[in-house]
Amino acid sequence: MHTDHARQRTPIAALSSRSRAGIILFFSCLVVLSFIGGCVTTPPVPSDNHTTQKVLVDYARTGGIAAFDDRLVIFDNGQAVYSRRIAKGEFTLPEDRLSEMKSLLSDADFPSLASSYPAPSPGADYFSYTLTHDGKTVTTETGGIPDPLIAVISRLDAILADYAPLT
Repeated sequence: MHTDHARQRTPIAALSSRSRAGIILFFSCLVVLSFIGGCVTTPPVPSDNHTTQKVLVDYARTGGIAAFDDRLVIFDNGQAVYSRRIAKGEFTLPEDRLSEMKSLLSDADFPSLASSYPAPSPGADYFSYTLTHDGKTVTTETGGIPDPLIAVISRLDAILADYAPLT
C-alpha cells in the first residue's frame, strides 16, 4: 500500500445512482445551454463613435421563407449598424437617403400608431417587423402592416439590400 496521500479515483460505476443522476443532469444542462447560447443572436453593437448619436430608427425583420433575421439601426447622423444571419457591419447612409428616411418616419406619425398590427390571419412564411422611432415601438407582420408604415418598411428593406448584402 502506498503511503502517499494521493487521492484515488472512483469509477463512475461505483458511485451511487443518485450521484450518477446528478452528474448526468449537470452535463445535460451544459449541452442544452451550449445549444441555446449558439442560437441566440445579439443585436448589432455600434462602435464607440456612435455612443453620442441619437437613434433615428431601430428596425428588425424576422421570418419569411428564407428565415430572415435582420436588424438595422440608423443614427440621426446617417451612421448605421446592421446584423444579418451571416454578416454584421457598419455603413454611412448618403444624405439624400437619410433625408428621405427622416421624411418617411415623420410622415408615418409614430405617436399616432398603435403598438401592434398583427396579420388578420396566420401565415407560416410571414415576416415580423419591429420598428422603434422617437421612443415608440411598433410591431407588425405581413398582411397587417398599416398604410403609414408601408413606405418606411419598404425603404428600410431596400437599405438592407443595398448596404448590407447577404453575400
